Formats: sequence, structure tokens, C-alpha cells
Amino acid sequence: MAVTTLDGAAGARARSDRPSLKLPFMLTLPTLMVVFVVFGIPLVYAFALSLHRINMLTQQWVFVGLQNYLDILPDPEFLAAFGRTAYFAIVTVVGGLVLGMAMALVLDKAFPARNFLRSVVLVPWAMAPVAVGVLWGWMFNGEYGTINAILFDLGLISRPIHWLGDGDLAFNLVALVHIWNQAPLASLLILAGLQSMPENLHRAARIDGAGPIQRFRRITLPWLKPMLLLIMILTTINSIMAFDLFWIMTRGGPGSATTVFSWMGYAYAYQFFKFGEGAAILFVLTIICLILAWVYLRLFFSTTGSRIVTGSDAGARAPSFAQSLIERVSTTGGDVRTRLQKLPALHRRGILPPRLRRWAGSIGLAAAAILIFLWSFLPFVWLVLMSLSPSAELVRSPPTVVPDTLTLENYRFVLSPGGVADGQSSVQATRVPFSILNSLIVATFVTAINLILGSLAGYAYARHGRSRVMTGSLWALMLTRMTPSLALILPFFIIFRTVGLIDTRTALVIAYCSLILPLSTWMMKGYFEGLPPNLEKAALVDGCTRLQAIRRIIMPVARPGIVAAGIFCFLVSWNEFIFALILTSTPDSQTIPVIIAGFLVQLRFYDYGPMFAASVLAVVPPVVIALLFQRYLVTGMLSGSLKG
Repeated sequence: MAVTTLDGAAGARARSDRPSLKLPFMLTLPTLMVVFVVFGIPLVYAFALSLHRINMLTQQWVFVGLQNYLDILPDPEFLAAFGRTAYFAIVTVVGGLVLGMAMALVLDKAFPARNFLRSVVLVPWAMAPVAVGVLWGWMFNGEYGTINAILFDLGLISRPIHWLGDGDLAFNLVALVHIWNQAPLASLLILAGLQSMPENLHRAARIDGAGPIQRFRRITLPWLKPMLLLIMILTTINSIMAFDLFWIMTRGGPGSATTVFSWMGYAYAYQFFKFGEGAAILFVLTIICLILAWVYLRLFFSTTGSRIVTGSDAGARAPSFAQSLIERVSTTGGDVRTRLQKLPALHRRGILPPRLRRWAGSIGLAAAAILIFLWSFLPFVWLVLMSLSPSAELVRSPPTVVPDTLTLENYRFVLSPGGVADGQSSVQATRVPFSILNSLIVATFVTAINLILGSLAGYAYARHGRSRVMTGSLWALMLTRMTPSLALILPFFIIFRTVGLIDTRTALVIAYCSLILPLSTWMMKGYFEGLPPNLEKAALVDGCTRLQAIRRIIMPVARPGIVAAGIFCFLVSWNEFIFALILTSTPDSQTIPVIIAGFLVQLRFYDYGPMFAASVLAVVPPVVIALLFQRYLVTGMLSGSLKG
């Protein structure tokens, strides 16, 4: 009887020592409800659409089962779109990784104006894809584009080149523009990984005679493996779901040369009104994205799982984040020096004298920094220059790089609804000021909601992430982010129209939150994992409740991560295009990306200048935010991502 009593007491004591999941469940419940309800219902609805043939005139739904899938899967157009999508994803992911790695290696070096260059690198990423498409679409314009103007001024061509008129060339140019837009994020993530690497690793390798190539292959790449997997997750899904640039630059043409999955599904649903077939195409895209996301996340968690610090025992784990990776680098060879002894030794005397070698290295670093600056900032300067050009200068034939005159007339035109441009008036231009206000309101509300819900859920996942329930819900939460937005647009439209929210800012806030909350939660989780649990323990000893400890101690300490997550949420919601395009139809709720796209639909020659002025106004807020808070992005979002 006594033994039973002792065993029972020991079991009760063990159960009492286990961390309760009540608080983390309550902290994550609002986020899970927002994401799964707002996401889950439209996803189920989208699948139901794919099983029907819908007649828009009679509003009749005819159940056809899997017939829509059986019709599209063997379709040559579908197979061709699949091939183009795969090619686009491979080219943009590899190109973005290579370019991001190259820029990060340069930005990791010490040189004058390095912090300024880090800010400039963010400019392409901060720009809305719609504005990016307008900018590069005009630069590659066959009649008046900037590229042809440069070639004309240099005397290299005598007739214009229609860059976007050739199918293969147009497709590769869109891929190039996508890389220009997305590579800065990869470079900053890689830069964060490089800056977290202990210098003694490379110092020991140099002592042992290892050259830069051997050090990069044997030390840098293994260290960056978790970060590179995270980048591959983000860039692969973004590439497969790419839509904005195709809508602005090519519309799937010429012919069907640039028709990828996303554009094909959009065209079936919203141009040909074949909603069932369009939903089936987009659902196939969803399945592909989820499979890729599952594979990547399995690789990512298997790589980082051994060094994630979560739960109540986090403080007892001796190896730090850096130490765990040092051990991983040295796993196959004992200690670090034993590992480095396997590197092929090089002659300590180089071909060039030391002074000349240092001089050549400085010249090469300066040249690389200048190229990065020109690559990142020069297109933005061109956008500003075009916004200051009179419309007559923009349509000059042959085109020229530098206009004869500059004017602020285009800005006066879009900011003063009663103004005119070149003696003409434009309805689209008068909508610019209110659309900027709409974007600001929507982005502010989305950011606030994401910071509140994402911070609470991120804390819960950081401290209780080892629980199977919490791990499973985190996996499900992240997989929702891998679903293409286009697959949910039609269900969102029908549901919001049914409940009376169509063409409202509220609908955009709800849709954007379901899209962004998983990533904001993931970012905050990563940052909270870098904070020692002893902070809460000390607060609890001082008499604080768990919620008081979170509010008074943890949140103030996590301010850099919160600021970084806020910047990210604001930029994504400000730049979002496809939801706003489908869910809004009047100036009362349309955001600035939709208004810019509207210029292209009803473009007349005197609208070019106002369109570029509106594009500049659209990119100035996110660019300024990115430049001012670049330090928070690096120390907050990026350092947090290393641990997340």
C-alpha cells in the first residue's frame, strides 16, 4: 500500500512538473482561428468548385466529379504551362541564391559606406511587384523603352528591338526581373548567417593554409545550410506562385509563351469564366506547392531541430546556437582543428606580392560594391526620372535616355484631382490620392493585428515548441502559407459577396491577415527562441503572473524583432496586388497597386507620366521604411530567422 502511495505521489509530482499547455493554447488560439477559418473554408470551397461545371449565365452548378482534372491534366497547354512554371522556378531560385550569396559575401566585408549599401540593396525588395513590372516593362518596351534608348544613343542599333515580343526572350526577362525583385531578401538572410559565424573558424583555416574557395566550401556552406533551406522554401513557393509580373509585363503572351500555372488558372477563371476548370488548375498548383513545402520543411526541421532552444529546459542546454553549429561543422573530423586539417594546404606565398594582393583585393571589392549599387538603385532612379519627364518626351521616337526637360507636372496631376496633363484629364489619375490612403489604412490595420496575434503565438511556439500538439499546429500553420493566393481568390470573392464585405477595406484586412499571420508568427517564434527563459523565471519569482511577465519583460526585450516583423507585415500588405484586384472594384476601397494596374488597362499616351508618378508614390513609403529601419531588419527579423 505504501509503495502504491509513493508511486502515485511520484507520478503526480512528475505530471505537475510537466509544462501546462493551457497558456500556449490560449495564446495561439486567435492566430489559429484566423488562419484556419479564413483559409480553411475558402480552400474547401475551392476544391468544391473544381468538382463542378459552373454556368455564369444561369448560375447553375453541375457536379462532374474529377472530370475537370481529367480534362486539364493531359491538355498540351496544361503540360506546357507546367514545364514553364518548373523552368521559371528553377531559374529564379538558383539565380536568386547565387546573386544573393554574391551580394552577401560583398556586404559582409568591411568597407566605407557598407551600411548605406546594405540599405540600398533593400530597394528592389521593398518595391511593389506592380511598380517593378511597370518599371521594367517600360525599360524593355520595343518602341520607347530605356534599353533601346541606351542602344540608340550608343549607336549600337538602328531599329528598335521588341524585347517582350519574342516569347523565349520575354519569359527569361520576366525571370530576370523576378530575381532583381527577390534576391535582396536572400542576400540579407545569408548576410545574417555570415555575421553569426565565429571568426575563429576562418582564422584557423587560414592558419592551416586553406584558401578562400576551400573555406567557402568546407566551412561557410555547411554553416549556412539551414538558412539556405529557409531561403529555398520562400523563393520556390514565391516563384511558383508568381503572378503580378506576368500580369503587368506580358499577360501570358506573346501567344502563350509566358503562360505559367498561375496565369493559366487566372485566365480560365476570370477571362474565360470557366471557374471549375480554373479552380482545378489552381488546386493542382496548390498540391504541388504543399508537397514542395512539406519536403523543404522536413529538411529544414531535420537540419535545425538539434539546435532549437525551446521549452522549460532551454536554459539547461549547454551548447549555444553558435557552439552547436561549430560542433556540426566538426562532426566528421573531431574538433575544429582536426576538421580543418583535412583541407588541402596551399602555399603561403601567393603569386602576387602582399601589397599588390591587398591593392587588387580592394579594387575588386570596390568594383563589386559599385556593381551592386548600380544593379539595385539605378532602375529606381530611372523610374523617378521617367516620372519627371513630360509625356511627349516619353513617347519620342527614337527614344533617348536623358529627356530634354524635367517637370513636376505629373505629380501635380496625380495629387491634384482637378489637374490636367498635357491639356488632357485622366479619371485613373484622380484616384491615386485616395488609393494611397486606402493602402495606408489597410497596411496599418494588418500590421497591428499581425503584431499582436503573431507575437503571442510566436512566444507560445518558442517556449512550448516541443509539444506534439504545438509542433503539429505550427506545421499546419506554415503549410497554409504555401497555398497559392489565386486558389483562394474566387472563394473569397463569393463568400465576401454573400456576407456583404465585397469591395471593402475590411475584406482586404481579413484576407491579408490570413496570408501574413503564418510568417509573422514564424518570425516572432524565431526571435523569442533567442531570448533566455530565465527572464520569465526571474519575473515569476518576483511575483509576476505569466501574462505579466510576457507583457512587462519579454515584449520590451523583443522590440527589435517586433519592429522587424512589423516592417515585413507592412511591406507585404502595402504591396499585395491580386487580392485587391479581385476583391475591390471602386475607388472607395482600391489600393495603389490596383490603380497603377488600371493605368495599363486604359493607357493613353498622356497617361505615361502620371502612371510613373503614381508608381514612384507607391514605392516611396516602403522604400523609405526599408532604408530607415534596415538595422532592425538585420538584427531583428534576420537574426531571429536563424534561430527559427
